Amino acid sequence: MASAITAVSTGPSGRIHQLRQYLAGLSQQHVLAALAGFSYRTAAQYGYSDSTDYDLLHDTQRYPPKAILGLAAGQLLGQPLPPKAFAGGLGSPCFAILQGLGFQIVPKLALQRYQRYSRQDISQLFEPGCRFSRGSGRWGIPGIVETPKNSGQFVFLVTLGPPTEGNPYQDAITADGYLIWESQSRHDFASPAIQRLQQHDAAQSNIHLFVRGNSHDQYAYMGVLAYHYHHPSKQNPVHFEWQILHWDRTPEQLSEMGLPYRAALNPLYQAAPATPQPPLLQRVDPPAANPAPKRGKAKHVAANIDWAARDQRNRDLGLRGEERVLQYEIAQLQQQGRADLAAQVKHVALQNAAAGYDIASFYPDGRAKFIEVKTTQGPADTPFYISANEVNVSSEYPDAYVLYRVYGLSEDADSVQFFELPGPVGQHCQLEAVSFRARVGSV
Repeated sequence: MASAITAVSTGPSGRIHQLRQYLAGLSQQHVLAALAGFSYRTAAQYGYSDSTDYDLLHDTQRYPPKAILGLAAGQLLGQPLPPKAFAGGLGSPCFAILQGLGFQIVPKLALQRYQRYSRQDISQLFEPGCRFSRGSGRWGIPGIVETPKNSGQFVFLVTLGPPTEGNPYQDAITADGYLIWESQSRHDFASPAIQRLQQHDAAQSNIHLFVRGNSHDQYAYMGVLAYHYHHPSKQNPVHFEWQILHWDRTPEQLSEMGLPYRAALNPLYQAAPATPQPPLLQRVDPPAANPAPKRGKAKHVAANIDWAARDQRNRDLGLRGEERVLQYEIAQLQQQGRADLAAQVKHVALQNAAAGYDIASFYPDGRAKFIEVKTTQGPADTPFYISANEVNVSSEYPDAYVLYRVYGLSEDADSVQFFELPGPVGQHCQLEAVSFRARVGSV
């Protein structure tokens, strides 16, 4: 009711003062309505991304707490609160309001790539307390589980190899890190789950991949997927190809894991050679801002290289940059006498491509640092691609967000330089729209 809403007072950054008093009229029913209608795509429209360290647990399903409170406020106010209006995290009014209404906040699930899990383990990681029945139910049989329900986030449970009596599907991993996957036979292009998969955006929601080589093994966690392709005419089942993000497995390693594989989709693919000692990172000052280009007759530049386009195509480059930043952050914290914090630095992108940043680290005083890594083989002033989600997260966490621009990365370099751009990306960079979502039909 509008009369029950306290007048809003905000600080210079737009953060609401006295959030609890402002949302004093918020009820459990408002939050339940937000949970019932939740999807990551809808949340992203209001600037929200997946949670970083904690989830709201309701009826065994996990949800991002800050997004839920912002959307629930919309049930009360008529319009969701923007992310910059309030903070999340332990000790925040956001968590206190949700907990005061009877909702449970729990640590985010902890997954380790290439570790083995049983179906029951996986069910309890994603939906703590859910009922598990081997051979039946939501987690006991299907190869695909959407969690939370209708959210656009999925878990794939895949048995590789040729079809058998118990597994009629022809699913496979390729040497260059793609999953060739068939949906369940009941699915066609009209199935709501298939439509959500076809529209999947790895920057907004996650598809977690668990695979095994035969029906007797436990599942190995392989990380998160990004939509690559689906066959336009094959359905019941629908045929997909998915890119396994941050791919770093060699054929030898797949064999050691007992996982059959097919030849690379890309005939030019070569597994990256092992680098026993990667080049060190050296921090430098950011380059001076480039002036706007002058209009006039363009000059031909010999061997002009579009480094940004090349970086975008190089799937291995980003992973190498992130690994070096991870090592750099751990070493810096150890040198500062904060081994306790160094032990908590996480490569977030390996299990949450929708977080909006790649590395979760810390400043020596214990403050959080969310690092987005952009890597190039080119010079320091090379343009780079950044998603709307990453830009939104940089604005949502202005005091914690830092973009690390790693440049000149090559295998034979003794050291590689990088510079930092802290805070909202728009404060440091000119953002240009370079792609659009198109739908066939007249305007």
